[in-house]
Amino acid sequence: MKNTKRIEESATTALKSALLKCPILDAYIDSNDKTPSWDGTVFVYKSEDQKKENIKGRVPIQVKGTEKIFVSDVATFSCSTVDLRNYYHDGGCIFFLVSVVPATGEHKIFYASLLVVDLDKILKSAKAQGTYSIRLKLFPENDPKEMAHIFLSFTSNAHKQSSFIGKDLLSIEELERRGTKIESLTFNASGIGLKEEDLPSFMSAHDFYLYAKPEGLDIEIPIDRITDAIVSKPVDGDIKVKEQIYYSSYTVQYSKGEPTIKIGKGISLVLNQEGKKSLISFKPSGTLSEFIKDASLFLDVLESREISINGAKITFNDPITVDVASRKSSLAYYKDVKKMLELLGVTEELQIDSISPQDESNLKNFVGAVLYNRKIGFRNMTEKTFYGPFKIANLVIWIWAERNQEGQYSVQNFFSPRHIAMFTLDDMKHKNPIPASQFLFLDKSAFIHTSNINYELMYQDIIQKELKPEMADRYVFWLLDILSAYDEQKEKAPLLLGFAEKICDWLQAQGLADGNIMLLNKLQIVKRRRKLNPSEIVELAKLTVPDCPPNIRCGAYLLLDDQVAAQGCFDEMDKETQKTFLTYPICFFGSLQMEKQEVQQVERNKS
Repeated sequence: MKNTKRIEESATTALKSALLKCPILDAYIDSNDKTPSWDGTVFVYKSEDQKKENIKGRVPIQVKGTEKIFVSDVATFSCSTVDLRNYYHDGGCIFFLVSVVPATGEHKIFYASLLVVDLDKILKSAKAQGTYSIRLKLFPENDPKEMAHIFLSFTSNAHKQSSFIGKDLLSIEELERRGTKIESLTFNASGIGLKEEDLPSFMSAHDFYLYAKPEGLDIEIPIDRITDAIVSKPVDGDIKVKEQIYYSSYTVQYSKGEPTIKIGKGISLVLNQEGKKSLISFKPSGTLSEFIKDASLFLDVLESREISINGAKITFNDPITVDVASRKSSLAYYKDVKKMLELLGVTEELQIDSISPQDESNLKNFVGAVLYNRKIGFRNMTEKTFYGPFKIANLVIWIWAERNQEGQYSVQNFFSPRHIAMFTLDDMKHKNPIPASQFLFLDKSAFIHTSNINYELMYQDIIQKELKPEMADRYVFWLLDILSAYDEQKEKAPLLLGFAEKICDWLQAQGLADGNIMLLNKLQIVKRRRKLNPSEIVELAKLTVPDCPPNIRCGAYLLLDDQVAAQGCFDEMDKETQKTFLTYPICFFGSLQMEKQEVQQVERNKS
């Protein structure tokens, strides 16, 4: 039969002996197991001089003894939710579980530091349960500095969290959803002999609490306990191989207290520590340009067997296990990929991480076709000439392809200027060609995302061609597609809006398109950039007179932010005109409803 009293006393004795090793702690622990929820208090001092004036705080503790043997460095204990609620209302508690063998004194101490943030989460999870299983970590009983950190951290954070007892603690996302603007996020670290330069390593190896400071308020709201943090510290310093400088800065990244030097996007360097060998590794990452730079550096290190970091030379003496020849071949290939993309006019960076096996196949085909003039095939394609978007990983590349007699195609940059002619529908024999720009082939989706789009080249090509009356409306609708594309972009491209404005100005100068429509187009471009000025508002007001068609008046009212008047003009249009009008980008500035007209018609029929 278990002797509970003996187990508890053995557990208390083991904990007291451990705490005595830390000179800033003074423990008062009762082993009679009759006190409700708590078994004692540990006083925490600012220094080893344990005078009353040096007390930093007091920590309530609970001690449970068990004869259960724990092999690992973690343990769980089913704790009464009544006790947990008492700890919460008291501002927290450090819970100890001591595995003991009373006959020999052998023991293993586990602990859980439970503050208001932790207990709030636990009680919300436990709900109406009578018990809740808490997780405990091995207590560092032979490391006085670590013991000091545990208790100093508790007293420091207990003081900051005590005013939030009984209040609903929210996550950062929940605070922002409620309209709270976060000015800053803070945390604190407490320990004996802790210096500022030690903080990154220290924080990565210890739990800490995150606090949010709302804008305009002098309070810090506890958010969460952060565990297993990865802390990065940027460092200015040259990264060199022999005499070539690859980077002028790097990052020291700490995980569980251990540093790793991060270079570029994909190179990691673990330095020689405690007899361990320095190790360098490379994982392709980032953009194509970043990958090429990293791969070049890595190959240079493999061949020279050394690297210089901020003036310190590090050498590698172990045999090379990496296939250097294969790495060189891969680097040469991706340099070709970069050249190929440049020839196709691609300005967006290819993301290495997003390349699929199919993308790799397409890249190889395009490298062969663009760089080495090899002809390639396109599945289910028989046209002599075709053009359009081609997706490779994160890129959308518009190409122009010409078919040879063998049915194979050459691939060219779509944005290279070409001679294009169009014909009117009634020109059955194609005797009257109309010069036009190939860029009229670009649709709304092309303007939303095309990786090799060239706005200046398009603009110069368009203005150098004579605008025929038959083409004026087509250019106007093309302009509307550009504006609709801008509105649908997740990340707005200022260059796209600037291009739209230049096309609009050019069309206005030609004088072939409806002047009122072009004024609306010009001002809706302006309104996407800024508020309209008084003179522009006067110009719009002129378009609201009864003599103007309802579509013109409706557009003007939308830009004037008069939703009621715009709806009234919209209701004057027939149903088909309404449907067409709703496709125009000017509707971005309002919310027109077709059903209003239908409801009014029903009312008229009733009367």
